[in-house]
Amino acid sequence: MNLAIRRAQPSDIDVCARINYEAFKDISDRHQFPTDFPTLEFSTEIIGLVIESPVFFGIVAESSGAVVGCGFMDERNPIRGIGPVSVDRTFQGRGTGREIMKALLERGQDAVGIRLVQESFNMASLSLYASLGFEVKEPFVLMEGKFRSQPPHGFEVRPMASEDVGECAALCETLCGCDRISEIEDALNFFSPFVACKQGRIVAYTCAVSALSHSVAETEADMQALLLGAAAYNSQELLSFHLPLRYPSLFRWCLQEGLRALKPMAVMALGEYQSPEGCCFPSFVY
Repeated sequence: MNLAIRRAQPSDIDVCARINYEAFKDISDRHQFPTDFPTLEFSTEIIGLVIESPVFFGIVAESSGAVVGCGFMDERNPIRGIGPVSVDRTFQGRGTGREIMKALLERGQDAVGIRLVQESFNMASLSLYASLGFEVKEPFVLMEGKFRSQPPHGFEVRPMASEDVGECAALCETLCGCDRISEIEDALNFFSPFVACKQGRIVAYTCAVSALSHSVAETEADMQALLLGAAAYNSQELLSFHLPLRYPSLFRWCLQEGLRALKPMAVMALGEYQSPEGCCFPSFVY
């Protein structure tokens, strides 16, 4: 099979969105887990954002002039993040995904590290990524639900302001060992970020209580306060986020609060990786 890899263009949005939606839905339905792209409209929105964004590198794979797969790399930070990567169902198992990944890795060859989020029930993608050098670093679960408790005393949880960006970025650098200031700045424009303060100091932040964004806290108690405070602003909405299983007491707390675990996932990394020192939740990309 002859494949051509080229840069994704705005004219590819619709076909890439369809491939992405169908590929994720197919594997999720077969294993009876919820998909990360529940509707074609949502897939189109996300694919449109990353193709048109100057800080994402997107490629498509073509066979006989038809797009049969796509993949994307987040280049906002020194550590790159891959995802989503998807292949048309009729071309799966024929090396298309490998060629897309090889092209993305070539693009990111000078990065200090590359990370991605993998659905742990997908043995095909796990094997592919492992064969390309990625290692599982952080197993986690997708949580969803509404919290039963009210925010605790002693914390101020409020929407993030532009003047908070530097302090939040420094917190992430200290606890997670990576620079994510660009994501924090973007969150102010596209999401609903929050900070948790204690004695006048930011001890936790979230770019959004969502699987699309990351959250960072000094301690599990700080993360609990952040989640409960952010939930109080969105009391009518179901919240979802990625919870690393390295925090078993926090996992039990979420279950006691009425949330449920939807599916197993994992952060995989190639190159530099520092295990978080505080309490850090990964985003859809890493």
